[in-house]
Amino acid sequence: MKEPNQKPASILRVAFILILVSFIVIGAILLAADLRCRADIEAYAPLYPNAEAVEAIYDMFRPRALGRTTFVMESPDDIEMVKQFYRDNILAVLDAERTRGLASTDWRVQPLEDGPGSRIILISACGT
Repeated sequence: MKEPNQKPASILRVAFILILVSFIVIGAILLAADLRCRADIEAYAPLYPNAEAVEAIYDMFRPRALGRTTFVMESPDDIEMVKQFYRDNILAVLDAERTRGLASTDWRVQPLEDGPGSRIILISACGT
């Protein structure tokens, strides 16, 4: 029986191409998951209008996407107005029959320590 005549360079080239394709596929899956997480988080826990971002703690590529994020904002609006915004948002999302998708979200509203207004804490986790 005759053995195939393959050169070591062609075997290395095939191995390199397979590794490259693997990285591209994994990267595409991560990108798709990150984009989907971002959309799911924005639907259930949107940024409060006219609030100022104070802090963002996240453990993956960007805040409010793949991974865990704690996002803190401050608003001059009172606590009840902010809570009503998030309640109305959840009702609108549920009326649209949109599922939570990949993300889990939570929000908390606290009074500001140094005057009137609200501290808004948005917590999200996706793909973890």
